[in-house]
Amino acid sequence: MAGEDRREQILAAAERVATVDGLEALTMRSAAAAAGVSLRLVQYYFHSKAGLLDAVLTRFSERGYADSRSRIDAIADTSAARRLQMFARSVLPTDDEGRRFHRLGVSFASLAIREPDLAQTAYRANLAVLESVLAGMIGDAAAESGSDRIDAVAEARLLMSALHGLATMTMVGQIDEIEAADLVDRLLLGRTWFDATVGSQPSEPSPARANNPDSVCSIKPSVSSESRARSR
Repeated sequence: MAGEDRREQILAAAERVATVDGLEALTMRSAAAAAGVSLRLVQYYFHSKAGLLDAVLTRFSERGYADSRSRIDAIADTSAARRLQMFARSVLPTDDEGRRFHRLGVSFASLAIREPDLAQTAYRANLAVLESVLAGMIGDAAAESGSDRIDAVAEARLLMSALHGLATMTMVGQIDEIEAADLVDRLLLGRTWFDATVGSQPSEPSPARANNPDSVCSIKPSVSSESRARSR
């Protein structure tokens, strides 16, 4: 087996340990056992537990964000505002993969707080990836709507905070998936740079909305958006 394939085998096994047994159970030895390789081989590729944690989180988060972006980018003739809306909804834990993603993310956050030397660098790098993706999408949506002088990074951080809270509230049953998606829409519609009237494609419903014919799937324009539309 090639070196890169062997490394991927170890990472996949380490991710299984982390998601099934928790991050506390993930060690270089447990990763080696799960992958069916020697401890020495795990040490060769990752050097330390911190290196292994960093690689696991990077692999998991990049795959999750890439999957979301690929699904959204595959939809033709969709405005930047609607792509942002769809991406924000896609990170909510509405299926097994989403719940697994959020569970692992919360575990990493907790570990980064408790043991900053071990996990803080990896977790902050993960946050930086999401921040960069959202800031870029927000900048595109703002340019599309004719807004200027926005702080895309600050707006991205605000949205990240809201999404994290909504995901946790959904996971513990405080709100359901439909309400979480509605709250994402409400948050976006409250931003002056978000113009839901741009583009002609209807927004894609979340899985929960798709299974509920009584829910409203399309995003409604805000008052500011309606005013801009009338003035054009």
